[in-house]
Amino acid sequence: MRIQLYVLRQLVIAIVFALAGLAVIVLPTIAIQAVSRLGAPSMGTVATYLPLVVSELVPYLLPMAFLLAVVATYGRLAAERELIAIKMAGIHPAKLALPGLLVALPLVFGTDRLLAEYSPDLKFRQRGLLMDSEVSRFQTYLKGRLEIPFGKNTLLAGSNRDGVLYDVVLTLQDEGKEVQISADEARIEVREGVDGGQLLVHLKGMRVLREDSSYNQGWLTFPFQLSDLWPKAKRERGKPRYLRSSEMGAELAGDTLAAELRDDYMYEIQRRHALSAMYLLFLLLGIPTGVALRSGTPLGAFTGAVGYALLYYLLAMRLGKVLAATGAVGPLVAAWATNGLFLAVGLVFFVRALWR
Repeated sequence: MRIQLYVLRQLVIAIVFALAGLAVIVLPTIAIQAVSRLGAPSMGTVATYLPLVVSELVPYLLPMAFLLAVVATYGRLAAERELIAIKMAGIHPAKLALPGLLVALPLVFGTDRLLAEYSPDLKFRQRGLLMDSEVSRFQTYLKGRLEIPFGKNTLLAGSNRDGVLYDVVLTLQDEGKEVQISADEARIEVREGVDGGQLLVHLKGMRVLREDSSYNQGWLTFPFQLSDLWPKAKRERGKPRYLRSSEMGAELAGDTLAAELRDDYMYEIQRRHALSAMYLLFLLLGIPTGVALRSGTPLGAFTGAVGYALLYYLLAMRLGKVLAATGAVGPLVAAWATNGLFLAVGLVFFVRALWR
């Protein structure tokens, strides 16, 4: 028991140091990308946006930190011949996996809760900030401009006084064809909350009329969806990635959900469970990797952990999606395919390293 408590303490300390190291590497990059994506935002916007991005990365960084800690801790035990001493004391080295299991299980349940109930809302809020930033940037861009692009469309004006554009030509891309509309005056308005937000172009004295335009107090109004103008900031509440697992579970329990949506919802729920279970897979892989390295150096631990983690994330993001999209297997199998592969490899490595 004393040996296991010793390993547990070393493992927890290693996780803290690994997280700190990853934060030093990742956070500056995230901050730079945030400023770039938001486009010269205020400090308040950055301060709101950064925690949302970091929280989205927690389910990926925390397992990597855990894997780093496992490889480093058990690698040091092997390097300092402590595993040999444990064997001579009549204790099987495999029992030392218990401290890692005690750390992994709370992380599994915590990450599963985060992915299932909190991450969807955080992703939706993150997209909302991106859209707000795009709209704010566009509104700033409007001031004094005579040529205003929005999406694939362009509005060209002869003059711009106090937000009113005069002698304008609006060029629209309509089903691959270019349509030009001239007007005496134009006003541009951004209205949020209507089907995800709209950009409204009000024209007065228009000489070319399109069928989908509407009349409003002497002005002809052309609506454009913000999500169509800035698709990179698009968010759709009905998408599985923005729904809590409990919400999708309630939909699956009913009979009104379309068959293709049922598969999408089922895959997303199981994908989150599978991603949460990676701690157990990394424990199976990390212990034999640390024993095999026998160096206990941070560089060796980092190389081994990063290699496993990148391979897992690559397969989980690509293999599962391809299997689910093609319908080759059911959503349950598609979501857990990568975990099954890593489980088989991990068991072989674990047995060969500790049962010999």
